[in-house]
Amino acid sequence: MIDAPRILDLRETTNHPISLRYSEIFSAALLTGFFSHGRSQPGVCLAENAPFVETAKVGLAYGLSKEGALEKMRAYLRQYYETVTPSNAAEWLGISEDSKLAKFPPWGAVFPWRARTIESYQQAFENAAMEENKAVGRDVGISDGWLFCGPVSNEKIEIEAERLLYVLRRIEKSGYQRSDEIDGDVKATALVGENSEWRWLITAGNHRASAAAALGMKSIPVRVNLVISRCDAAYWKHVVDGVFSQAAAVDVFDNYFNATPPKVLAPWLDRNLKIDNR
Repeated sequence: MIDAPRILDLRETTNHPISLRYSEIFSAALLTGFFSHGRSQPGVCLAENAPFVETAKVGLAYGLSKEGALEKMRAYLRQYYETVTPSNAAEWLGISEDSKLAKFPPWGAVFPWRARTIESYQQAFENAAMEENKAVGRDVGISDGWLFCGPVSNEKIEIEAERLLYVLRRIEKSGYQRSDEIDGDVKATALVGENSEWRWLITAGNHRASAAAALGMKSIPVRVNLVISRCDAAYWKHVVDGVFSQAAAVDVFDNYFNATPPKVLAPWLDRNLKIDNR
């Protein structure tokens, strides 16, 4: 049995991830994560243009209890997956094609501050895809697609729509619930800027966070176990080993921090903007 992590609740004190670095015995910090400061792949703001939040809003607008809600959400997700189809990990991160990452699929897009190798990072997402799909009774893996971008199979679209609708209905009925268990919170990496402002980047719990944002919540508790400071870029693992230049690594950080997604997302964002302005 895996022991639950030791969590330092900072919500009523500093509500700042830097405090975790000085906590010694704690492996994670519980913070209030405002959706205006929340980020999901590939650098989208949870309060503005995150694909899963927008998909959840489609279901809410139609009516979660109606029979056709799943179909509406599935159709919206299909448009996203058909529009956003990066060729490789470099394109997904918005960096130059001569990067080493151009040889890997989008889910191999390791962040410059992570300690995992590219191969290990890719494998972790492949394992996660299998486990997440099994959780809804589907025995499919990464060959059916990655949740964050296309192309994906029809079954993967069904899986993601089902997962999101389930969480939406649960939160709408019972409110947002958290616990200290292993999977009891949305997990995040904290990105700390030059002036101590911080943003949170989802590492687990994308559906929960997206559903809560779509339901109009302003914030949720987030569990942070990794704190990354922009000023330390020269020491990040994949800057030191040459996968990223320091300039490229800082660009990736800034794009996520400022919610500036890569060009591969532009056609979908433009389409949504046109729909909103009709």
